[in-house]
Amino acid sequence: MVKVKVPNIIGVSDLESAGKRIFNKIHLILEEDVDLTKDVEITITDEARTMAALPLKAGAEIKEFNFAKHTTGSTSQGSNGDVTTEVTNSLSGTLAGDRVEIDNFIENYHGVGFYIVTSDRISGKQYIYGRPRCPYIFTDHDKRKNSDNSSCDVTFTSPFPFQPLEYLGSVQTAEQE
Repeated sequence: MVKVKVPNIIGVSDLESAGKRIFNKIHLILEEDVDLTKDVEITITDEARTMAALPLKAGAEIKEFNFAKHTTGSTSQGSNGDVTTEVTNSLSGTLAGDRVEIDNFIENYHGVGFYIVTSDRISGKQYIYGRPRCPYIFTDHDKRKNSDNSSCDVTFTSPFPFQPLEYLGSVQTAEQE
């Protein structure tokens, strides 16, 4: 494990700490579509936290979800126990509408692992949630169809302590190529 020095953490402007920075478009990479026989370069230093492109198996596709604007969010909570630290990281967002694609995702992908790439709406940098062999799992959904709206909140969680890394790979989907 790479040890970095305890950093000085200075104050930042409101622009840097403003909410709603995660762009509503996320990219999903199925864990089973990643070629885990190849190493992925991960750099963690005092200056940078990056991950090179995940190697995909032949025929694998990156999928794109467009969450309702300003609903994407992530959390990381941890507490020290007697023997180890318990961690829960999550990323969630709202899919708008009552659509076949949402129903199919709910029915077929609960409990399945994904690597998730998000974009910072201000800097444009991409960040990946999950590490090789440590994906985020689609764990929860809350679907509504009522007088207020038709939508579905989806949540991906990870029990691993790993925080997002800047992602240096491409997230071009088959439709964008």
